[in-house]
Amino acid sequence: MKVLLINGSPRENGNTFTVNKRNGYLISKALHTFMWASILSSVAQLLSTLIDAIVVSNLIGPDAISAVNVSVPVLSMVGCFGILLGIGGSIVAAKAMGLRNMEEANRVFSISLKATLIFGLFVSIAGYLLAPTIVGLVCPPESRIYPLAASYLQIILIGMVFMLGAFTLQSFVKTDGNPKLVMRAVVIGCMVNLVFDMIFIKVFDMGIAGSAWASVLSYMAAFAVCLLHFKRPHCSLRFHLNAPITNGLGNIAKEGAPLSMNSLLLGVCTYLMNTIVLRMAGDNGMYVWSLCLQLFTIMQLVLGGISTSIYAIGGLLAGERDMEGLGMLTRRVLLYVCSVLAFIMVVMLLWPEMLASLFGGSRLADNTTDVAWPIRIYALLLVPYAVVAVLRSLYQIIGFRGMSMILSITQLVAMVVCVWLLALVSPDMLWWGFPLSGIILLLVTMAFSWQKKTYPRPLPKGGEMGGGKSLNSSVRLTREDVRSALAEIKSFLKESQVSESTVFQIRLCCEELLYNIVDYAVEKYKEKHFADIHIHLTETQVNVLLKDDGRPFNPVFKKKPTPSPSPGEGSLIDTEHLGLLLVAGESSSINYKYMYDQNMVFLTFTITNKQ
Repeated sequence: MKVLLINGSPRENGNTFTVNKRNGYLISKALHTFMWASILSSVAQLLSTLIDAIVVSNLIGPDAISAVNVSVPVLSMVGCFGILLGIGGSIVAAKAMGLRNMEEANRVFSISLKATLIFGLFVSIAGYLLAPTIVGLVCPPESRIYPLAASYLQIILIGMVFMLGAFTLQSFVKTDGNPKLVMRAVVIGCMVNLVFDMIFIKVFDMGIAGSAWASVLSYMAAFAVCLLHFKRPHCSLRFHLNAPITNGLGNIAKEGAPLSMNSLLLGVCTYLMNTIVLRMAGDNGMYVWSLCLQLFTIMQLVLGGISTSIYAIGGLLAGERDMEGLGMLTRRVLLYVCSVLAFIMVVMLLWPEMLASLFGGSRLADNTTDVAWPIRIYALLLVPYAVVAVLRSLYQIIGFRGMSMILSITQLVAMVVCVWLLALVSPDMLWWGFPLSGIILLLVTMAFSWQKKTYPRPLPKGGEMGGGKSLNSSVRLTREDVRSALAEIKSFLKESQVSESTVFQIRLCCEELLYNIVDYAVEKYKEKHFADIHIHLTETQVNVLLKDDGRPFNPVFKKKPTPSPSPGEGSLIDTEHLGLLLVAGESSSINYKYMYDQNMVFLTFTITNKQ
């Protein structure tokens, strides 16, 4: 898309100047890089869990899978702490990275990882000692499952320090622009688990203890693979052992609380839903609910893989004060999520009997039970639930933590309440409680978004993003379009009453960097590639961010003068890098980051005086 001037000057829309329509090319590329790696990670984890259950139940016996299920609620509750610090810390770090405050990002990373490992170590020691008592709360000691469950939980809790550590590292590695490594870590961990399941159980006859030790080794493998990220040249995060653990821990917990609470409530609400459905609809109703729960898990898989990009990529955009880019990201996430879930919903509406037969519906004792219409009704929940979940993530990023927390709680509580109330009217009505809760929450969420002006284009009003004028442009990688973009930048800065000297500095630096991108970033099909320009003004400085998807190139370097071969002749000038040296000299600071397969150059200029 060509950059064009309108009447020779930008138009002002609120605090954002727009000349050309912002192009979502780079945001889409970043989303695809993140999204597919996350989805494949989730698929690998799901398949691993399923195959692991099949292997364990066949090699040891059906009681083994029951013993593993007894441990699931305990592991879920412990895992919530990893979400609290891992997701919460990565959101805070992403915003700091967007501001190029790497000292703050490293501090947050160090605090989150240290707190996670300390808590994990505590759980490992306490869990090993208390595992028999914990199992006894769920399973009576005289049960044949009790010794298996106690043995499994006692060993699996030993590995909690690695499981929680791996989850926290994965969150930060994604945020630092390397989701593909996280995918490899998950896949390698799953392979280790399955291989050592066979070795420990089949070869060494270790029984369910062998399965637990295989899981512990898988956590260690995933943790080790994630550590490889910190050897990469493009790694921005550094761990500081002396970072005080209490300084900022509360803010990290606030950011992670909504998602952590949602995860915790999911287990509680599933238990309550089991009780309601079993009492009101009987065993066959429980089967239908179990089938719906499996489909809900698939929805969560899709939703988690796509929507979590808002935490990483969206957090970065929010830190950069790129509200237009954050709006584009949110709209694309909603489009992808709704498209996939709409397809699943159509399958549930048209072929519910086929889904039921896949999960053994033909073997129900009461063959007269109609399983089709409850599945069709439940299908209506998927899209409204997903839209609310995506907007909940957006609220978390732009500072509406209270609303995000409310939605995290009410998304599940409202579902239970609606199902329970309609079940009191008639057992056949309970299935309508699922879509009813989703539609009610969707209407409330959209009303909030409209009132706060947070969607479809997020604005800083009411949140924590702060003010300031900004310019957002996308420029095709041709010299003609770069010339138009430079004219746009100059016009915007003059319109904002920035001093002539500062305007000259900014335009000079942007000219050098943009032409450098055009000449060297990509070799073929330049007209299909775009660079993004984001300029944000505050009272004291101008922040300039340039992004492109070309080959990695770091303009931030210090080039020492080349000594003359002959004594007394001084030093030779490095003419090859003279333009980049000029950029470093004219700007107050310059930073570079390569993440999500994109170059990001961030410049700051101090405003001395306005016109």
